[in-house]
Amino acid sequence: MKPYLHATLASTIAWAGNIYDLLIITYVYQYIESTFHIGYVMVSLLFSFGLLGRVVGGTLFGRFSDKYGRKPVLIFTTLGYSLSHGIMAFSPNVIVLFLARLFEGVFMGGEWTAGTVIAYESAPVSVRGILTGIVQSGYGMGYALTGAMYIYFSPLISEDWRIFLATGTFPLLLVPYMKLKVPESKPTRVSKVKVEYRDYLNLILKSTLAMSGMFVAYFSVFGNYPTFAEKLIGISPSTLGLTLLISNVGLAISFIVFGRLADRINVRKLILSALVTLTVSLFFTVPGFINLGPLASIISTMVYASSCGFWPLIPLLLAHSVPVEVRGLLSGMSYNIGGLVGGIAEVITGIAMQYMGILGMAKIIDIINLVALITVFISVITWPRAAIHTSSHNV
Repeated sequence: MKPYLHATLASTIAWAGNIYDLLIITYVYQYIESTFHIGYVMVSLLFSFGLLGRVVGGTLFGRFSDKYGRKPVLIFTTLGYSLSHGIMAFSPNVIVLFLARLFEGVFMGGEWTAGTVIAYESAPVSVRGILTGIVQSGYGMGYALTGAMYIYFSPLISEDWRIFLATGTFPLLLVPYMKLKVPESKPTRVSKVKVEYRDYLNLILKSTLAMSGMFVAYFSVFGNYPTFAEKLIGISPSTLGLTLLISNVGLAISFIVFGRLADRINVRKLILSALVTLTVSLFFTVPGFINLGPLASIISTMVYASSCGFWPLIPLLLAHSVPVEVRGLLSGMSYNIGGLVGGIAEVITGIAMQYMGILGMAKIIDIINLVALITVFISVITWPRAAIHTSSHNV
């Protein structure tokens, strides 16, 4: 198998593990609340601590990957987030729980940055779009796997939720494969000219706003989905697990489809078409204002998840627009700042849940989603065409 395919495979699975670890805690919110004697706002904050750490990790390890190479950073951060997740699963108190989540986020941010960039840079130019989509499909794979594991563990979670949570240490198995098969990636033709980061402020702003909007839209829905699906829509645990499994398999496939289309079709048009579908399906997925029953919500959830497949096109826009000297840092910074904003939205929905109830939370999710999707729209249509750094004509 060609070296760039090893890089793509390792990065995809590491990203799947990353997302598995990020989202699996949403299934055990009630057990974390009762074990550590905290409320829904605090568990929402715990979720967001991982996203806060991602900003630090994406920026810090993005710079390290530009300087020392993508491969060592990919190995180190995959090891780091897996071990941190294990510590979190068996935390003796709330302080260790939150600190482990924070450090997990730091390593998660570094893993995404190194993994996405190494796959992009290792691949031939003609297939960079689809390979970027394949790497990002790990998001759907990871979340789908949480649904499958929830179906399997649901009869046992009430007895020991920690074992269920500890399944997130599985990416440790990837480290030897990365060491042996992923190609070395330290840039060999980096310009000696001093990089002026202020030259890229406009691109950083637009990509960060776009990623922020996407993260807010996604996390506000799926960060709370197990909660409002059972309490508001009336979905059983087994149906919940199956819904998330199917929805995120669809998401994984859509990442690849959008990535392949990006090699052939204008990226902006792809993003804008997905935004329309997201907006229409939103109000049925989260029945804050329109409630047509469980079946309509489940179908809309699958449509909503699959429409999120344009997500990797935003990092692809940025990768096309900046030189190799700053690609790791700027990609990690914009992506993970966007994630932090999504985490703030998650805290807001937690506050809404605690003080406005489940229906109030659903309405807040619908409102902030709409604002988020409009933000993505504005960022994409105003993206400067002159910034494109490669020969791609589909951007």
